Amino acid sequence: MNSGQQESNTHIVNEFDGHNHTFIITETQSPLQTPRPPRRFRVMLQSQKCDCGEYQAKHLPCSHVMTVYKFVNVDPMNYVLTLFTLQHILHIYDNSFGLLPHESMWQEYEGDQWGPDPRRKKTAKGHPVSTHIPTEMDEDENERQSRKKCGICRQYGHNINNCSNISSS
Repeated sequence: MNSGQQESNTHIVNEFDGHNHTFIITETQSPLQTPRPPRRFRVMLQSQKCDCGEYQAKHLPCSHVMTVYKFVNVDPMNYVLTLFTLQHILHIYDNSFGLLPHESMWQEYEGDQWGPDPRRKKTAKGHPVSTHIPTEMDEDENERQSRKKCGICRQYGHNINNCSNISSS
């Protein structure tokens, strides 16, 4: 909020519609920033919107809204949701933490327990265990063996050793 108040000092209210509570704000250039053309933003107080989008996103008045509040002589804190006030935040933490028992009632501290997760430990011997979960789409083993493919004739059901298409010489 403080940075918004400081930035609002470099903004000017150009136009305002008192009936619709709509204001046009022009940002003047700060001497610390690089040169750029002045930008214009529309602030609509009744619908709580600003063209920069910050007011809608954060639910806190942006620098353009602060300029409008200053222009109409209204305290911007009146329009901050009570959810964001310091009193509300302190009220949240009032009863969150219970009192600690006396130190003599504490359990003995044995230090941090560090070690490998036994569920992730690899077995030392043998082939790695597959984590594949077979489904109905997987071929069963009998079907896979019966689908032997011959390397010579490219037919299924036999292999090179018992191919009938090999001419014996």
